[in-house]
Amino acid sequence: MSRTVSIRTILLTAILFLMIFPLVVITLITYQKQNDLFQNQASQFVQQSVAQTKSTLDTNLNEIDRLTWSLLYQQSLEFIDAPLDTTYQLNEANRKFKEKVYSDLFSGKLNHIRTISFVTPDRFVLSTDSSLSHYNQLDRNNYSYIVNQFNEEPLKMHWLNNSQAIYQSKAGFNTPVHASVTAARRIVDSNTAELRGYLFIQLNDLFLDEYLRSVRIGLTGSLQITDHFGEVIYSQSSDLFNNPKITSAIQELPSFGSGTITVDGKWLLSYDTSAVSNWKLTAVVPLNEVLGPNQQILKVLLIMAGLGAIVSFVVALLFTAVLSKPVIGLAKVMSVASIDNLNVREQMSSIREISILQRNFNRLMDRTQQLLIENENAQKQKGDAQLKTLQMQIQPHFLYNTLDTIYWMSKKHGAEPISKLVTALGKFFRFTLNSSLERVTLEREVGHVENYLRILAFRYRDKLDYRITMGPELNDVWTMPLILQPIVENAIEHGIAKLKNGGHISLDIYRSGHEVLIDIANDGHDTDLSRMKQLLEDEKQSEHVGLRNVQQRIQLSFGEAFGIRLIDRVNGRTLVRLCIPLHRESD
Repeated sequence: MSRTVSIRTILLTAILFLMIFPLVVITLITYQKQNDLFQNQASQFVQQSVAQTKSTLDTNLNEIDRLTWSLLYQQSLEFIDAPLDTTYQLNEANRKFKEKVYSDLFSGKLNHIRTISFVTPDRFVLSTDSSLSHYNQLDRNNYSYIVNQFNEEPLKMHWLNNSQAIYQSKAGFNTPVHASVTAARRIVDSNTAELRGYLFIQLNDLFLDEYLRSVRIGLTGSLQITDHFGEVIYSQSSDLFNNPKITSAIQELPSFGSGTITVDGKWLLSYDTSAVSNWKLTAVVPLNEVLGPNQQILKVLLIMAGLGAIVSFVVALLFTAVLSKPVIGLAKVMSVASIDNLNVREQMSSIREISILQRNFNRLMDRTQQLLIENENAQKQKGDAQLKTLQMQIQPHFLYNTLDTIYWMSKKHGAEPISKLVTALGKFFRFTLNSSLERVTLEREVGHVENYLRILAFRYRDKLDYRITMGPELNDVWTMPLILQPIVENAIEHGIAKLKNGGHISLDIYRSGHEVLIDIANDGHDTDLSRMKQLLEDEKQSEHVGLRNVQQRIQLSFGEAFGIRLIDRVNGRTLVRLCIPLHRESD
C-alpha cells in the first residue's frame, strides 16, 4: 500500500516552494551579479596597478637610455680616440672612461650602478670595475648573443638579466647590493656611422627594488618581473609565486600583451608587457581578498533570505490552516460515514469550492439512504421471483419423468427405436433447458448436436445420413452453447429435407494453429451463397436468423476475428465453416 500524504502537507510544501523559491533565486542572482561586478572592478584595479607600475619602470629604463645619448652624438670619444697599444695608454683611456661615465653621464644614478664597461671593435675593454681589464675575461657566449641582438635592432637599448651579463665580478666580501640587470647599447659615430664599441651598464638590485618595493597589490598580493625567456628578474617576497599552479599559469601567459585571468578560482592574475624592455610584469592577489566586500553583501542577503523564509513559513502555516481545516473536517465525516453511519451531515464552509463538496456529500448520503431502501425492496422482489422459479422448475421435472416413463414402456414392449428416440429427446431437452451457461465444452456441444441428428434421423428415417469426426484432444475446448444446432438445422431444412432421396450431412472438427475449425457440409439443393452472405450481415432480414445469431454471439464473446468464416460450394456440397479460439477448460 502506497504511503499517503495529507492535504495540509501538500499545501504547505507548495506554498513554501512558491514563496521561498523566488526568494532564493533572487538572492543567488543578486549575489552573482555583485560577485561579477566586484570581480570586474578588482580585475580593473589590479590591471591598472600593473599598468602604472610598468609605466614607472619604463620611465626609469628610458632615463638610463637617455643618459647614453650624448655618446651617440659626441663626435669625439677622447677615451678611445688615442691609441691603446700600451698598458699606459689603456690605463689612461680607462681613467678617462670612468671620469666620463661617473662625472658626466651617470652622476645622478651612481647608487644604482654596479659596473659600466665599454668594449671596442678591436676588443679593448674599458671598465669601472678594476678586476675587468681584458677581453678574455668576458663571457664569450653572452657577448656574442648581445652583439647578434644589436644586428637585429642596432638603435635600441637592450635590457638583459643578470645571467646574460658579459662579466660576473668576484666580490671579495659580502655586500647587500648585488648585480641585477644589464643595459647594453651599440655606440656608432653619428657622422660616419662607424662602430665605436658596445656600452654595458650593469645595474644593482636597488635599481628595481627602489621603485617596486613600495608597490602594493591589495593587502597580500605580490608583483614579479620576468624577461621574455621566463627568467625572474625581480620578485617581491611572497609565497604566492612558490605555488605551482600560479607558476604554471605565469609560464603559459602570452609573450606580449596584457590581460587578467583567474587561476584555479582562488587567485586573480594580471600581467602587462613593457615595450621598452620586453619584460613581463605579473601581479597576483588572492580572489577572496578582492571579493571581501561581496562576502559581506552575501551575509546580508542570507540574513534577509532567512528572515523572509521565516515570515513565509508563518504565512504558509496560517494559509494552509484556513484551506485545509474544512477539507480535513469533511474527510473525518466521510470516515464516520464509511462505517455505516449514514446519518452524518457536514456544515457548509465559507469557501465556495469546499462548500460545493460538502453539499454534494450531504446529497450523496441522502441518495445512499434512498438506494439502500430501494435495494431492500429489490431483494424482497428477488426472493419472490426465486420462489416462483423454484415452483416453475417442477414443470421440466414433470417432462423428464414423463419421458422416462415412455422410455421404460418402449423397452418393456420391445420398441427399441422408440426408446432410443426418447433417450435422445431427453438429452436434447436437458441441454437446451440448461443453455443459460456462458461456456460449455466442445464435447458437450457436439453431443447435443448428435442427439439432435438422431431425433431428425428418426423423423426422416432413411433420408438423412450424418457423420461427426472430432479428435479426443479437442473434447475440453471451451465454446458457446447452441452454436452448431442452428447451422445443422438450417442445412437440413433448406437442403436435405427438399431432396426426394435424402442426403448426407457431415461435421469435421479439427485444430488449425491456435484456432479450432468446424466444417458443416451437406449435399442438398444449391443455395444462393451470395444471398446468404448478405443476409448474414443484414439484421433486418427474416431469413437465416439462426446463422446471424450464431455469428453475433461468437463475435461478441470471442472477438471480430472469429465466427462464420466461410460459406462456399465445394465438390457439389454446401460448406459452412466456423472458427473459434483454442481455449481449453484447464485454461
